[in-house]
Amino acid sequence: MFERRKILKKLRKSPAYKDAATFDYDKEGRVQINVGLKDADDFFSPYAYKTYELLNSGVTEHIDMSEGQIPITESITLEIYTEEKTTNEEKKRIRSAVKRHYAEMVVSVKRQLKINTWKGLILSAIGVVILFAEAFLYAKLSNLYLDTIMAVIGWMFLWDGMEVFLWDRSDLRRKEIKCYRLMNAKVHIRQYSKKIQRQYGIGEFEDDEED
Repeated sequence: MFERRKILKKLRKSPAYKDAATFDYDKEGRVQINVGLKDADDFFSPYAYKTYELLNSGVTEHIDMSEGQIPITESITLEIYTEEKTTNEEKKRIRSAVKRHYAEMVVSVKRQLKINTWKGLILSAIGVVILFAEAFLYAKLSNLYLDTIMAVIGWMFLWDGMEVFLWDRSDLRRKEIKCYRLMNAKVHIRQYSKKIQRQYGIGEFEDDEED
């Protein structure tokens, strides 16, 4: 047991773990989520070509996963890098698509929260009614089996209602914060600088891969 703890303590000193546990901050103190693209079109779904522009599912998955690791007290900046030069019109399209995507998610989450509230209230109310009925019938009939069955059913509804309020609602609130945070995030679109190209081995600065 102590040997395992010793090994774990040693492994925790890995620089990879330290890098994963730290964040990149911009000049305003916002946590940066970095997104790398070949060009602006890669930011959008190919299935919404020249119609209602949807974000590429791979891009949103990367952003959502990165956001989930950032404490909710932090503000966020989306740093989007492209290999090809991006026009001002393309930058506006990207910023607009990000705002719209997460604004629509906020609307969806708020709708789920409303449904969640009614669901919790209804389940709890049913549970309370059954428990009152169980107490009344037990006083009148003194039937132990019927009393036990109604008590189990009543508490089942009541606990389901509490679960909806305590757990499901908490998850939805966290999702709501995520959507608001990303909806209000500052979005910067830049071409890879030579410094970043060297750092990531892009283009003419690409080095041979190590075995």
